[in-house]
Order: sequence, then structure tokens, then C-alpha cells
Amino acid sequence: MRTATCVALVLGSLAGFVSNAEAQQKPPQRGIVNITGQLYRAQNDNHYTVFVVTPEGIIMSDPINRDFSRWLKSEMATRFKVPVRYVLYTHSDWDHASGGIVFADTAEFVGHRNMLASLAPPRGNPPLPADAMKMDANRNGLVERAEATGGTGDRFALFDYNRDDVLSGAELARGSISDVYAPTTTYTDRHTVTLGGKRVTMTHLGTAHTDDSSVLHFPDERAVFSADVLQVKRLPGGITPTVGAYIDALSVINSLDFQHALTGHALAGTKQDAMDALRYVQDLSNGVAAGIAAGRSLAEIQKTLTLDAYKGFERWDTTREAHIASVYATYKGTRPTGAAGTQ
Repeated sequence: MRTATCVALVLGSLAGFVSNAEAQQKPPQRGIVNITGQLYRAQNDNHYTVFVVTPEGIIMSDPINRDFSRWLKSEMATRFKVPVRYVLYTHSDWDHASGGIVFADTAEFVGHRNMLASLAPPRGNPPLPADAMKMDANRNGLVERAEATGGTGDRFALFDYNRDDVLSGAELARGSISDVYAPTTTYTDRHTVTLGGKRVTMTHLGTAHTDDSSVLHFPDERAVFSADVLQVKRLPGGITPTVGAYIDALSVINSLDFQHALTGHALAGTKQDAMDALRYVQDLSNGVAAGIAAGRSLAEIQKTLTLDAYKGFERWDTTREAHIASVYATYKGTRPTGAAGTQ
């Protein structure tokens, strides 16, 4: 399904903000490594994207941010001398999907159709979330630029959809996604892009992490790419919206034929690593369910369900108990299904 997008003016107005904000940070660690054949993985600090080069152009995934996209576009032009023809989104999160306008002169943008709802203008007049209420010093129900702190302050312009220099509850609920270039083509269940003899298939991952998440499968290269849902030797920041959704999504990924497990953060790995990621959430789910059935409290389950098989994984020591609490609350019916976590 093709969907017209009218974002050029809004995205263009963000150029100064993006450049200034990024210039104040230390230079990011960047690089491009060959995975196999003409498939490459590009790094921007702890964020990664992938692309495959063909004689007719390049198929790439997440643009990450505008400054990185400018750098990557220049590197691609120098190394491969063909333009980007497709940008395939894994999902709509700002830290993966921002900056695509850099490739809008040559590329078609593809994402799951739920991205359109995620990127839609703010609606209604919800109150400020609790953390934003603490910033609202003058108690006018809005967060003004001078009041914004932390990530809200750092990404103020990315939240400020209508460019009025104040943030409403609706804008904060929408998220810091005003530099995400909307997909021009969307799909429902599965979509295949072909270019220059190469194929990339996008498959919807249900509601895990976001409801617009996709896994990219490169069949010729026997590789998959997933941002946030798939982690290699690293526990996810949050199991959202439910552990069942995560099990379903990782099962979809593992059903594909691949050797290379490429992720949007940290390490790349193998099919075995993807299977380990699935096994973790299965063991987490089964362990919590067994504890509840045995009449144990949350604290007792957190003490006894050590999940030692994953002790060497990044974030085991900081997220294991939180994951147990999250699954416990889900099974007890006390957890909001929209609860989020950092990925």
C-alpha cells in the first residue's frame, strides 16, 4: 500500500536543531564492516544498521539519525558509487528511524502500516505524564523549553510537533519522532523488496516492543536484522507489552533460515544466539509461572529464579529482577500492557 507523506517542511525545520544538538556531543564511533558478500553493517556508537549493495542501488535499513545518515550517504557514494533506493524500517523508535530525509532524494521508504499511526499528528488533550508534570514549574499543563530537563530537554524539538516551543501531553505521548520520515510504502504481514538481483523480505513481529516492528531477512546472505526485539548475548531492556508477545516475535525470527543474526544494538551473532534470546524469555515466562503456581511471592521468585544460564549476558545483573517483576505483574493482571523499557 502506498501512502503519501507530507513531512518535508516539518523535517526541514528540524535541520538546525539536529545539527546543533549533535555537534555538542563527542564525535560518535562510526564504521562499516562487511558481513558476507555485499551485505554490510554500519555503526553509530551503540546503534547499528545494515545495507546490501547491488548494481542498481542500495537497500538499507534504519537511518538512525540525520548526522549519521549524512555520513553514511557520503561513505556509500565514495565506496560503491550507487544511490540508496530503499530504506526499510525495523520500527518507528526515534533512535533508529530518525534522519531518513537524507535519502529522500533517491529512496523509497518501507515500513509496517502501523508506523503511520505511530507517526500521526498528536491527538486529543491528555494530561502531562507524571515525569513531565515535575518539569511543569508554572503549572500550566505544558512543558516549556526552559522547563524541560533530561531526555525531554535534549530532544525537545523532536517532541515539538507543531513547533510552538511548548510540549503538550499529546506531543509527549506521541514521542520524539518528528525527524522520522514516514514510509511511502507500507505492508501488513510480509513484504519483499527486490533490486539488482537481491531480495529482502520484511516480516511483521506482532506487538513485541512496538506494534510496527519488522525483521529483515536477506535470504541470499542468510542473515536477519532486527532492532530492539532481537539481542545477542544481551537481555532486552523491557519485555513489552507482554512476555508472550516477545516469545511470538522471537519465534518468528527463529523460523527464518539464517546464519548471521544482526542487531540494532551491541553485538552481532549467529542463529544460536537468536535461539538463546528466545530461550531466555521462555525460561523467564515458565519460571515465573511455576513460581506463581507454587504460591511464591514476587520477592521469593526473584530470589530463586536466577536464570544462571544467562549470567554472562549483558544486563543480566541489572534487568533480571525487573523482568521477573514485569512478567509476574502481567500474569497477576496488575501490569499495564503498554509499560515500556529502554532497549
